[in-house]
Amino acid sequence: MGMLILLIFLAYPSGLALIVEPVSTRLIQNLSLVFIPACVGVFFLGPAISLQIPMLILVVVLSTLLAIIFLAVLIKAIEAPKND
Repeated sequence: MGMLILLIFLAYPSGLALIVEPVSTRLIQNLSLVFIPACVGVFFLGPAISLQIPMLILVVVLSTLLAIIFLAVLIKAIEAPKND
């Protein structure tokens, strides 16, 4: 919800973009720090994760396909000709 409100405020000309820019730039510069815990977990749990690789691949493939299908249906619904 907060991201939607921020998007609305940033879509219209205001001084909010000037306030948000330094913080967002700093967050983007350090974005790789977000992935360190996951990488460490994979490194130390190698044998346990190797048993779950087929299920992980299945989940990634299915979620990607569902996202593509959902977006295709959404785009078709938005672009549908309106009969007025």
